[in-house]
Amino acid sequence: MAKLDAFAGEKLARSPVYGTKFMVVSGHSLASTAGVKTLESGGSLIDAMIVTSSVLCTVLPHATSFGGDAFIIYYDAKSKKTIGLNASGHAPAGATPDFFREGMVVRGPLAASVPGLVRGWERLHQKYGKIEWPNLFKTALDLAENGHPLSRVLASALRLFDKDVSKDPGCSSLYMPNGVPLNAGDLIKQPNLAETIRSIASEGSSAFYEGTIAKSIGDYSQQCGGLLSPADFQGYEPEWVDVLSTDYKGHKVCVMPPNSYGYLMLMQLNALSGLNSKELCKSDPDRLAYLMTAARVAFDEGKSFICDPTFYPAPLDELLSAEFTKKMQNIVAEATPGSHQKPGVGGTSCITIVDHEGNACAVVQSVFHVFGSAWLDPGTGILLNNRMTGFDTDPNHRNVVAPNKRPSHTLNPVMVFKDGAVKYLMTTPGGPAQTISNVQMLTNLVDRGFELSAALESPRWSIDGSGNPIIDDEYPQETIDALKARGFLLERASGASYFGSSKCIEVMDKGVFAGAADHRREAYACGY
Repeated sequence: MAKLDAFAGEKLARSPVYGTKFMVVSGHSLASTAGVKTLESGGSLIDAMIVTSSVLCTVLPHATSFGGDAFIIYYDAKSKKTIGLNASGHAPAGATPDFFREGMVVRGPLAASVPGLVRGWERLHQKYGKIEWPNLFKTALDLAENGHPLSRVLASALRLFDKDVSKDPGCSSLYMPNGVPLNAGDLIKQPNLAETIRSIASEGSSAFYEGTIAKSIGDYSQQCGGLLSPADFQGYEPEWVDVLSTDYKGHKVCVMPPNSYGYLMLMQLNALSGLNSKELCKSDPDRLAYLMTAARVAFDEGKSFICDPTFYPAPLDELLSAEFTKKMQNIVAEATPGSHQKPGVGGTSCITIVDHEGNACAVVQSVFHVFGSAWLDPGTGILLNNRMTGFDTDPNHRNVVAPNKRPSHTLNPVMVFKDGAVKYLMTTPGGPAQTISNVQMLTNLVDRGFELSAALESPRWSIDGSGNPIIDDEYPQETIDALKARGFLLERASGASYFGSSKCIEVMDKGVFAGAADHRREAYACGY
């Protein structure tokens, strides 16, 4: 299908950024440019990813931090292998259903699990790195030590979540030094974080998991009534995993396995694959009804199985089977309305990156909710995640909280191949709606023939914090009325929290890369 002009509905989309040697798209300009500079200086793609990721942890800690997790898909052009790295952490030793019998705690030290990101970087670097480990953190160290201007999205988050931030001494002293949140453009220095970065650079991830960093966070957690202790960090290892995939109209779509939500995206695509592209290019009410029904069926049938697979493996062969796919396709063909699962409000950042050698990487890293646990260890300057809220407390649930268990994760990096070569890299924040947004972007590209920027900036539907379907303000009222007439209960919404903020790359013909950063948040595509 020929690509349409850069229009999404009636809105003219921004042009993608083009390049032929490298392309980096991330949630901040300082991070993307640092990644490209690393590649220009002879670093590997994984070197550039680590540099980009560590800068994001420094300048966007409300979304991702050294105290967070990541799911990473990497394609190695030399071996032609696609691998996944699950760098999500586990619950502390004292985390039991009985301890949390009154419910999971959203903020504070009890909300934090062991962070997995830092050791994930090191394990990837050991396999695919070129630049010496200490040199990967020079940019992040400089920004922490000498300061960086506060981004507009971080300044906005400080005002939206000022009550949470103000309650924590570590957060408030850094972001509200005079009792008032900092403004966009204010220079912020993080001397304690700088010392932490210096330790990671000089000692490797052992400083984080077996050394002074683990001791500082663990001891402070114990002082504050938390469960994390230095012993919980000892020996943490990320997990190398095989990616899951399905075929969607000639495109091989790869995602991470559980404890990621990834396979819910594959289920949605399988459900939609019974429709031809013409049917998915009909009126907005028809197209949205198909998309919403596919999501409802996938969540209803698949969500309860998402948990740490070492405790309860999901029946993936059944959920992704031809028989089950046909069942879902029949439901979608009838565009049956229904309810949706409850999402959360996400604090997440993303990276997509490719190079001229054919290597590619998609990363979604996160502290979960905005500001994660809103609990910052003053000794290290690290803001901790609140991934413990990803657990259930029902003792009979597969995802019930347990010691050394990983919670379910909404993080959903996507790598798409066509004719055996990488075609698209797709990432977005947005909690459980990540899979919903990624499906919309891919169908915009594959079925509707949109240019990359138009595919990202096109209006979306999503689900809000109460699990209710919501629709972008850009859709006309007649579209909403038509969907309501079919039984879809929709509310208008605006802003990025539930609609995500995509960072995507398309590998075009003749070695050209197109990169696009969603307008819904601060994001930056940098090509060379």
